[in-house]
Amino acid sequence: MEIHYPGVRSPVQEQRARWERKRACTARELLETERRYQEQLGLVATYFLGILKAKGTLRPPERQALFGSWELIYGASQELLPYLEGGCWGQGLEGFCRHLELYNQFAANSERSQTTLQEQLKKNKGFRRFVRLQESRPEFGGLQLQDLLPLPLQRLQQYENLVVALAENTGPNSPDHQQLTRRWFLRQGWLLVVPPHGEPRPRMFFLFTDVLLMAKPRPPLHLLQSGTFACKALYPMAQCQLSRVFGHSGGPCGGLLSLSFPHEKLLLMSTDQEELSRWYHSLTWAISSQKN
Repeated sequence: MEIHYPGVRSPVQEQRARWERKRACTARELLETERRYQEQLGLVATYFLGILKAKGTLRPPERQALFGSWELIYGASQELLPYLEGGCWGQGLEGFCRHLELYNQFAANSERSQTTLQEQLKKNKGFRRFVRLQESRPEFGGLQLQDLLPLPLQRLQQYENLVVALAENTGPNSPDHQQLTRRWFLRQGWLLVVPPHGEPRPRMFFLFTDVLLMAKPRPPLHLLQSGTFACKALYPMAQCQLSRVFGHSGGPCGGLLSLSFPHEKLLLMSTDQEELSRWYHSLTWAISSQKN
């Protein structure tokens, strides 16, 4: 039987207090960073996208190649922020999950976006002058358009980290608990992506209950983000069909997994048979959790 003394908290109460402090700190960070993120999305939408549309400096196909689903992602943030401001993190983040496909599209377009930017800066004098003028605005704090374009993918990785931290420090009796714990982190590690042609490419993968995130390391000489990863694609587990191509019998030669999605097929290889088996079981669990 636990004895309580006036003014003295038990170890259980101390632990709950620590969880609450961490939860409050994480929730505050999520809210403050979302406000800043939405502000940056809005600045790009207003001073780049909106004016480019009005002036016609870029043709629609080039503008779409450059900005992709930016305006829709901005809208998703505008929808999420009131929930965070009202303290309804679980409800807001659960609703936000249906917008993850926008980030998937944005990630798939990221290389094309940067290529389009460099091409247009090189050959389109009017666009080059326009970009330099907008970048000089004090609202952008010296950031260039090429620095602003990866913002949604950087924010996506922040979402994953912050949501896991919130879930870990939210008690089971909290009304937010069920919604927050639907996005648990399961596994991360290196796998080889086998393309239709050419050599396999190493990529870092982060598996959550609802999505598989593919990333590659930024260059070591990157001034601000050396040692971090750039998100390249996001795959929804609810749409995934998984199979083993080879590697069923525990041999030393590794194996190959096939992940099929409505518009893409992903072949993942590992030379470590046991590691590939762990990935297979984690992926199987993530897929089944989305069908329950």
